[in-house]
Amino acid sequence: MKEKGSKVAECEHKSLLKNLRRTAAIQISLLLISMGVPLGAAEDQFNLDVFGNANMDDTIDEDDIEYVQGIINGENKATELADANYDGKIDENDIAQIELIISGEEKNLTIMQYIQLQTATTFSQEPVTVPMPVDSIAALGGSYGPEMLCVFGIADKIAAVTEYSKTRGEFVDLIKDIPVAASSEWDMEKIISLKPDVVLAYAIYDYSAERQILEKEGITLVQMNFHKPETYSREVRNLGWLLDKKERAEELIDFEEDHLNFIRDRVSGLDEEQKPHVYAEGKDWSYTSGSSVSRAVEFCGGDNLFKELAGTVDLDPEEVIVRDPQVIIKGTSTAAIPESGYNAMNDSQMAAAVETIMNRSGMEVIDAVKNDRVYIISTDAASIHPSIFNSYVAKWLYPELFQDLDPVSVHEEWLNEFLGVEFKGVYAYPLL
Repeated sequence: MKEKGSKVAECEHKSLLKNLRRTAAIQISLLLISMGVPLGAAEDQFNLDVFGNANMDDTIDEDDIEYVQGIINGENKATELADANYDGKIDENDIAQIELIISGEEKNLTIMQYIQLQTATTFSQEPVTVPMPVDSIAALGGSYGPEMLCVFGIADKIAAVTEYSKTRGEFVDLIKDIPVAASSEWDMEKIISLKPDVVLAYAIYDYSAERQILEKEGITLVQMNFHKPETYSREVRNLGWLLDKKERAEELIDFEEDHLNFIRDRVSGLDEEQKPHVYAEGKDWSYTSGSSVSRAVEFCGGDNLFKELAGTVDLDPEEVIVRDPQVIIKGTSTAAIPESGYNAMNDSQMAAAVETIMNRSGMEVIDAVKNDRVYIISTDAASIHPSIFNSYVAKWLYPELFQDLDPVSVHEEWLNEFLGVEFKGVYAYPLL
């Protein structure tokens, strides 16, 4: 009984801390607004970027009506999201739209998208207006879009998926009967014939041409990334409002914040000389900036040896050897290693891949090889839960600092809670 009580107290303590952080963030947002300082997604993870959130907090309520009235009366500073009906002006019609949003009767909802092309170092914010309610979605953002919709409990609203998503064992049973409308490219004819309300796609590609075609057919393109910690909270929260699944969105956000903050807090005080030099590899002898591995290395306090490079770059093997990484982490997928991820029956192929790296010509002189610090991880471990991927990486970079971190337990908790499936397979090798 005492143990149960302590767990309840721990949960209450965590909840209190979250509310305090959220309250502080909102107060800071309002202060910045009053000073005329624009807010970016990275500056306030608790903000809700739905038009109608006039006071820039984490919800839309009566306070927003009051704030808009203050703008109209010349008492409050105008904010971008105060233009609730997104018509370019702030007036009584925005108050009417906010009232509809609060009652759940809005005919459309405008949200912010965070577009960051693969070669870009920053994202741009682009509004999109979505007719409401959303009853049918073509989820064409790789496997991430379908997985996120399954996590929100609306697999029955998915009109189409990508071919790759059918390989993801974690949720394939939920989408096995849903038609495929994209492989390497979108099948526009198929998409249009299915008549979805929305096409949900990655925000790392330029879909301008596809958007024009879809708009002519009355289909709205919404672009979101669910694999980037920088915008994760906002995009998941925005999607929760689009789907009227706000509580589920907050549960997902809380999970990520808890586990990412745990890592962030541990590595925040490290000096540069304490950070291991890491080679984050994609394909053999290549580096990709912005990949799950390179982002995780930097987030988890590692020194990313090739961080000065942009895009995907083929490396000179000699240059890798000269830079002498202390840790090597290679990202992989089921396309490269079939026995990886959820469906893997054993770790033999992942182990063989690590052995291949260590046996490359000249690698025997590298610290990472001499000290057996060569690792491989499936990008499926990142997917729509970067906290899981980062947990594996943090453990590899700082095994002593994270003695109390069990990445598999974190992974298992997420799968149980959000997809209702048991953990299995091989996502990372070797485990510590």
